[in-house]
Amino acid sequence: MGIYLTKWPCHIQESKIMYNLKQKICVFIILTLCLGLSGCWFAVGGAAGGGTAVYFKGRLQENIGRNMHTVHEATRSALNTLELNISKEEKKVDSTSFEAKYPDGTNVWISTKYLSANSTQVTIRVGILGDESRSRQIWDQIRRNL
Repeated sequence: MGIYLTKWPCHIQESKIMYNLKQKICVFIILTLCLGLSGCWFAVGGAAGGGTAVYFKGRLQENIGRNMHTVHEATRSALNTLELNISKEEKKVDSTSFEAKYPDGTNVWISTKYLSANSTQVTIRVGILGDESRSRQIWDQIRRNL
């Protein structure tokens, strides 16, 4: 009987460990499902792809392997080429931004953010809710100017 008593508490401890492990697995599965069902996987997958502009929540965003000054100049040139009226231009050490308007009055916001000496993040938003086709048109023109 003494042998069983010494093993019995260990069995209880093992079952507690298994119970905690099962709880953690359930929480992980629930969080994974929540993330997957919310559509966030698409943004994560697109951003990880590299070289692909990701359109998410009304904004087109891409990291490009060029310095911020070059991207800023290419952006200004793209806005002029597309005949958008630049209403505000701001340049800081680690970021730049443009506010412009299409002839029909639709607002455009473009920002660049310094990531490293040869890497810049570009974010484009057209209109209040976002317009993917116009955002991509601007992005394509910026790429042509690089």
